[in-house]
Amino acid sequence: MQSPIRVADETFVIPMPFEIPGFGILYINSMVIRGQEPILVETSAPIVRDDYLQAAFSLVDPKDVRWIFLSHDDRDHSGNIMQVLEACPNARLVTNFVGLGRMTEEFDLPPPRMYFVNDGESFSVGDRTLAAIRPPYYDSPATRGLWDATTGVYYAADAFGAVVPGECEYVRDVDADVYTTGFNWFNRANSPWHEITDPTKVNAVVDRIRRLEPQVIVSAHGPSAVDSSDKLCAMLAEIATMDPLVLPNQAEFEQMLSAMEAAEPPVAPPV
Repeated sequence: MQSPIRVADETFVIPMPFEIPGFGILYINSMVIRGQEPILVETSAPIVRDDYLQAAFSLVDPKDVRWIFLSHDDRDHSGNIMQVLEACPNARLVTNFVGLGRMTEEFDLPPPRMYFVNDGESFSVGDRTLAAIRPPYYDSPATRGLWDATTGVYYAADAFGAVVPGECEYVRDVDADVYTTGFNWFNRANSPWHEITDPTKVNAVVDRIRRLEPQVIVSAHGPSAVDSSDKLCAMLAEIATMDPLVLPNQAEFEQMLSAMEAAEPPVAPPV
């Protein structure tokens, strides 16, 4: 597990790297924003529950948490919501109508603790106002990103993600060509509908983020980007012009499994 990364004043990314054999590392990132009313952004995936809870509550006392923001309902974003709600009795869960509906298929969420924030709406967390702004690319109808004008940090949910060769913290840590390849791969894989979009309309949606002029873009699935929002927005707009991504078939999957088995150390026989 990597240590939390401070990306702005009182703003931390909790990185959880996962290896995709044959491709590289894909991150599952969440955030903690400390301040007058601390907020957890996402609750990470069940498979890293213990590591996530340890990291999040090393940054903030759970009883001090006042808000839990879920960008959407996918399990890598909402997977530990019940544990977090129990640990943070003073927190409200920020979601929306679609997100609540989809999550209640699995979770017994307490309605009085829900707080709906739709795309374009804002809510106050004491010393700052946060805005829910949907990213240009997403894989759930519930998705909203989170914009903090106080620090210039935009949390983009799944958008702006990238598969990278190894563990890192920032986009600048990765070779530019390698990062571009991983960026184009992930954003097409995660939003396969890009091939039926109008590039002009997509660029107009991307421009909504560009106009914010974020100092930091945090993706749930890639390294954070500092002072490079224009470049990343241009890259994301370009996705709409690209051919569909060809994903591994069964034969290639079996090759991946064989490579994984060959890489595993031998197991000592029982004594």
